[in-house]
Order: sequence, then structure tokens, then C-alpha cells
Amino acid sequence: MLTCKQVNKLSGCAVNKMTRKTVAIRGLDTGLYNEVFSMAKKDGKRVSDVVNSALKAFINGDASPNASSDIFNDPLNDSINGNFILTVDDEGEVSLSKNDILEISKDMGPFRIECSGTLIIDKDVDYEALRGIEKILINSGHVRVPKKVYPQFLIKCQIKGKLEKY
Repeated sequence: MLTCKQVNKLSGCAVNKMTRKTVAIRGLDTGLYNEVFSMAKKDGKRVSDVVNSALKAFINGDASPNASSDIFNDPLNDSINGNFILTVDDEGEVSLSKNDILEISKDMGPFRIECSGTLIIDKDVDYEALRGIEKILINSGHVRVPKKVYPQFLIKCQIKGKLEKY
């Protein structure tokens, strides 16, 4: 664990000269860590680089601790920080094709999906289209995805409902 003195040293240019050291962080949200791990892996980065960038931003005042709160906790917000959220509620059913996803992400930017109903991803959806989806929260809903993109959905999903491959 780092002491306050060590953290103060990190805020200067000593960060790049630091030797490799394992740091245990008590109370770290494992869900957040797993999400950062998946994102870093997907982007070809190391988790340590992502965490170091976040800590630098926090120390420099570029990040607010409240800005990182879970986007899905406020049901009244349809978008946070400009991110569009496609919501499929209880009895709702939506089918998304590759073209649908590309059009939404072209118009709205990378977007998130929150599903409590039924969401069917068409077989034409590929990795290119999935780049337009930031995250998917499957609440009590049911999401059906093609086998070829199932692993990418596992990376992007927070699953409380059902994720099915076909």
C-alpha cells in the first residue's frame, strides 16, 4: 500500500521512474476492477497503465470522484456525459441489426443498452458494429446474440438477466 508521502511523490515526474511494485488496495470495487481489466485488455493496454492514468487525472483535478458513479443507477437520466442509452423495458422487445447499431452510433456516438425486456441481436452484427456499443446492462431481461460475437458480448455485458447465444 502507498503512504500519503508516496502518493505525493507520484504526482510529480517520479511516476515514470518508479520500480515495479505490487500494490494491494483494500475495499476496491471488484466490479469496477473487472470492467477496467476487460476494457484494458480489449484496447491492448495494461491495467496498471489505465489505473495510473486515472490516478494522475484525479490528482491533477481532471476527474471527479462523483463523475464515475454507475450510469445505470439513475432511471431518470437517459444520457450521462452525452452518452445515449437505449432502454428496453419490461414487456418491450427490440431487434438490432448491424445497420441499426452503426446508424445509432453514427448519430449518437458510442451508446449503452439497458435491457429489462427482450433484445435480439441479428446474425449480421459483427465486431465493427459492436464498437458502437460501450456497455450492456441486462437486468431482468433476455438478450439473444449470435455465436460468433458472444465472447464480445460477455466482455461488454453486466448480466443480471439472461444472455443466450444462438
